[in-house]
Amino acid sequence: MRYRALLLLAALMPAPAQIAKTASTATSSPDVVLRPIRGTAIARGTFDGLERRFDSGFEKVGEPDAPIDLLGNTRGVYLDGYGAVFTTELSLVGTPGPSPFLTTIPKDLVTRVHQRKAERLPALRKAMRDLMMIAGLALVQLPENQQIVIVVRLDYRKWEDTSGLPGQILMRADRKSAMVGEITATEEQ
Repeated sequence: MRYRALLLLAALMPAPAQIAKTASTATSSPDVVLRPIRGTAIARGTFDGLERRFDSGFEKVGEPDAPIDLLGNTRGVYLDGYGAVFTTELSLVGTPGPSPFLTTIPKDLVTRVHQRKAERLPALRKAMRDLMMIAGLALVQLPENQQIVIVVRLDYRKWEDTSGLPGQILMRADRKSAMVGEITATEEQ
């Protein structure tokens, strides 16, 4: 009998943790309860499709004979009460590293790589804006006031000239603004 009582008590212990906490309102009726506005669960397939779409969009920034170097797949997560965040890391130009055949990097290569990366930045920014709009339209489960964020980290080799090139580009908007292209962009060195 004592064993059954302990087993029942152990089974019921998580129950209080599952009770949703709500905030009461300052209305005349004490029975009215406000619940936070939340999006419904976003299906994993929705994120999978957007992640592939983002990777495809970033790859179009490059050229067939000189593609960008996508250093892993884009990943997206939903942060409850905040919104959707997508991250990726890439190099705007495939760059060689030191090797037995190239022990020192020539100055003209440093200059050429810097110039090509600077030329591709506007195309990357445009791709990110387009992808923000696509995400705004695709994430219908996300309330219009929640955020969509895309962060692209740019990779550089130690020998590269990074003057004037950002280390990270972040674009953010609430879903409603993202759908119409009203997006805030920030860049960090």
